[in-house]
Amino acid sequence: MIKLMKRASFFVVSLMFAAVLSVSSFAQTSPAQPGAGKIGWVNTAAFADEKEGVTKYISALKALDAEMKPRVTELQGLQTRMQNLGKEIQTMQANTAVPVKPEAIQAKQEEGARMQREFEFKKKEYDAAVESRSGAVLGPVSEDISKALETFAKQKGYSVVLDIAALANANAILVLDPTANLTKEFITYYNTRPATTATTATPR
Repeated sequence: MIKLMKRASFFVVSLMFAAVLSVSSFAQTSPAQPGAGKIGWVNTAAFADEKEGVTKYISALKALDAEMKPRVTELQGLQTRMQNLGKEIQTMQANTAVPVKPEAIQAKQEEGARMQREFEFKKKEYDAAVESRSGAVLGPVSEDISKALETFAKQKGYSVVLDIAALANANAILVLDPTANLTKEFITYYNTRPATTATTATPR
């Protein structure tokens, strides 16, 4: 369950990054003239690939993951305790050889309900922290990548660069030309550029 929570949170982060990139690509690139320029696409989801992605973006994701780890560990601990308590209650209810007083079972159930409320509260805190810190940690890197993509597109003669990850999430892809895929070329271009001033926020 925790793994799914983390994936869901970073999925939101990826969508946020894709949105920033898409807006930049459409809003800041000069309008294409008839017969001029080309149209290409990138898969921003590949930027987070640990082996072949954008190294600076991956480092930022790892920094965010490390910052959130204590909260995740706490939630995992609560989950384990609730699961163990649930098994304990089932054992008590199924024990016909030595009947257990209803008051004892009720006390365990009340403890479980308290732990459930605590889990839900801490889960909301975790989600809010991920959302807040994602913007601070990943935001500067996303902006830097967006600016680099604009430069890359102009150098390569592309009037429009589409974010296929965002379009796929919106089910907006009907036809896709694989020869227009700029993902790997751009990642190589970005990773080999001189270091920029973009930095991730200091963990809190």
